[in-house]
Amino acid sequence: MKYGNYTQQNNQQRYSVVDVFSTDGRIDRQTYFVYSVILPFALLLVLGSIAGLVSKLGSIATMLSYGLLALSTIAVLLIVVRLTIQRCHDFNASGWLSVFAMIPFANIIFALIPGNNGLNSYGESPEPASFTIKLATKIIAGLLIAGVTFIVLRALGKV
Repeated sequence: MKYGNYTQQNNQQRYSVVDVFSTDGRIDRQTYFVYSVILPFALLLVLGSIAGLVSKLGSIATMLSYGLLALSTIAVLLIVVRLTIQRCHDFNASGWLSVFAMIPFANIIFALIPGNNGLNSYGESPEPASFTIKLATKIIAGLLIAGVTFIVLRALGKV
């Protein structure tokens, strides 16, 4: 049965499964924000550390480490674009808007746009954010606000 935009079976809401490595489906605001900050950071931290260690082995290893860093940068861009495509799908927009994900901090803007409730052109609503995602959102947002505040105060000579 359909009630408004919700497709219900046995009085339970159906949700699409969030898959961060796919362009299909939808992802909610909080999950998008956390994944678009944590996944790239973790990937660059791990691969950057490996590249740094490998670069200590000689000149050929240094060239390999630069290649590893280039590959990790491409992997981060692919992950962010895929997440942004799913985010665009959540507010019923084309995935082509994800090209704006290349702009630094644009993921914050995508995280602020509310998604459609229920079924839209790209599928069922995404699963609601878990407690862990909600907590991580608050921590990351707090750190970003504290960092920006510090930078502004430092620029004004107050710190």
